[in-house]
Amino acid sequence: MHGGRGDLQRLIADLEAGRLTGAPAGDYVLLLQEFVDRGDDAVARSSRRPLTLFSSPVRGSSSNAIVSSLRLEEPRTIDLPRERQPRAAVVARVRVAGESLFVVSTHLENRLGLLEGLFADKARGRQAEVLLQSLSGHGLVGGDFNTMLGPDEPAWRLLLERFPDTPEKPEPTFRDRLVLDHLFFDLPDGWRATRQVIADQYGSDHHPVIAEITGPFR
Repeated sequence: MHGGRGDLQRLIADLEAGRLTGAPAGDYVLLLQEFVDRGDDAVARSSRRPLTLFSSPVRGSSSNAIVSSLRLEEPRTIDLPRERQPRAAVVARVRVAGESLFVVSTHLENRLGLLEGLFADKARGRQAEVLLQSLSGHGLVGGDFNTMLGPDEPAWRLLLERFPDTPEKPEPTFRDRLVLDHLFFDLPDGWRATRQVIADQYGSDHHPVIAEITGPFR
């Protein structure tokens, strides 16, 4: 959300109208970083359907947040190991086709010391380890992981190992060259996720990543 400058209202409108996926959205969950809760019901006014918001401040007015057309159950915040700045994740559960899934929005460390930045990402790896220790069962994790060093980063590898249903071949989300933003999936049997990066940045400095989950729903 780029410090609250992202156009969430237009994103929701395009999602619900089918302009992002080719078909009007059914139920959906948005995983947001650098969200600013302005306290003016802006999220509620973005949709004709009831939406649920759970947000937790990280630094000042900047929050991680989950916005959902489904009821958010058991919302909580996970504090991650601090490196340069405070970092955290927000977690809740949603029920889909009789299954309870966790959904997570997180934002990992971005700037590292010179040697760490050149040779290894221990900072984001430590944060990913703590996050994964707090999760059980099926679910999905999304956010800005700042994986600027590529798929060999410890954080990226750990998340792929934990979330086996993650689609392959992620696309760049930042400046058309870096894959910083991800969606990782561990789904019930017979469910499948597809994923794409949206060209429109909606006022952010990152491109949104959107996924569709299909399965034997009734």
